[in-house]
Amino acid sequence: MTGRKFVAPLQHLLKSSRRAQTTVLVTVGLVAILGISALAVDVGELWTTRHLMQTAADAGALAGVDAITIGETTLDEITTAADAATAQNGFTNDSGTAVNPSTVTVTVVNPPTSGPYANNTNAVQVTVAQVQPTFFMRVLGWKSVPVSTQATALTTSGGSCVYALNPEDSGTISLSGNGTITSNCGVYDNSNSSSALIASGTSSMTAPLVGVVGGTTYNGGGSTPPTSGIAAFGDPLAWEQEPTGYSCSSFPGTKLNSSTPVTLSPGTYCGGIDITSSYANVTFDPGLYIIDGGGLTISGGAVSGSGVTFYLTGTNGNGASKQNYGGVTINGGATVNLSAPCSSDNGSIEGMLFFQDRSITATSNNASVINGGSNSTFTGALYFPTTSLTYNGTSGADQYTYLVADWLTISGTTTIGNNYSCLANGNIIKDAALVD
Repeated sequence: MTGRKFVAPLQHLLKSSRRAQTTVLVTVGLVAILGISALAVDVGELWTTRHLMQTAADAGALAGVDAITIGETTLDEITTAADAATAQNGFTNDSGTAVNPSTVTVTVVNPPTSGPYANNTNAVQVTVAQVQPTFFMRVLGWKSVPVSTQATALTTSGGSCVYALNPEDSGTISLSGNGTITSNCGVYDNSNSSSALIASGTSSMTAPLVGVVGGTTYNGGGSTPPTSGIAAFGDPLAWEQEPTGYSCSSFPGTKLNSSTPVTLSPGTYCGGIDITSSYANVTFDPGLYIIDGGGLTISGGAVSGSGVTFYLTGTNGNGASKQNYGGVTINGGATVNLSAPCSSDNGSIEGMLFFQDRSITATSNNASVINGGSNSTFTGALYFPTTSLTYNGTSGADQYTYLVADWLTISGTTTIGNNYSCLANGNIIKDAALVD
């Protein structure tokens, strides 16, 4: 009896001990599960914030490079553009966010000081950083976690060279009759009209890509399948600086109507240049030609010029006065071979063949019509950002052409090349690309 009385309390003690151990194990297990759950929740929140922060850094780097492509090259200008983009994406430098009062730090570096793009002045590196609070992880001793993201963007050669800039009209790019364009680079139409791009008759367009903000209308014509609904875009050559320092007190104009060979020198031509004789033989020496009023008209003959830029300006009127702005008019019967400078030597502007004063507003009298015959070539940028251009021409052999106009009409067989090898700084139309 005595032995049995001893065993019973011992068994009771062992059972109590097992219950205590089980309680401890369950408690430890629950704490571990709660800790893992807390970690999962907080890590998820931190991951989401980091993703948003990365988007802001990417946008900032791209905006900084966009600033470079339009000629804003100081660090202050680049930083202003980058900061505006990160703020638009929810992370404003030296400020908190909607859900976190901790200060955001946006650091913009140009050029980067480390990494594969170190010392590259065409690269912009943006870092976005902010201390993030934790919630459940506080019980484990972590009250906050620093989070930062970084992005690097770089200017790249633009993939397009034909741009219609008008934001709302129909037919901002139009091909009619037998108008045909074959381009080695992309075509962009900025109009939001449902008929932004119109092709009719037997016209056609062939290009690596055709992007249209609005829609297209085909009445017998055709095109490389366009992508509609692209984002609106700005002037790809807005960064080019306009010439200054010229003046005209009178506007006599320069008229050439004889068969005697003539060589013209760079300078300011008040009242325009008018080449009227079908026997004319005119050569433009390399350099910058300011056409102040009257425009440039070539009705016949043989006209050539290598390394030339024509800047077209004048009074912003709609009359026939020689001091009023005039565009470029080239008759298909003339043989015209003009090419833009490969560099900015001689006071000319690299890559720019025709450069319209941006202050000019479109009127019925200031449109440009360039009808190049089969023996005519035009190399460089034909830049008419606020007026219309009707074009039928060809790039020089193994050369390039940019067509940038408010409205663009293709009236004949047009070929666009994209060999920019002669340009000292490469393609003058730049894009921004994330590289890191």
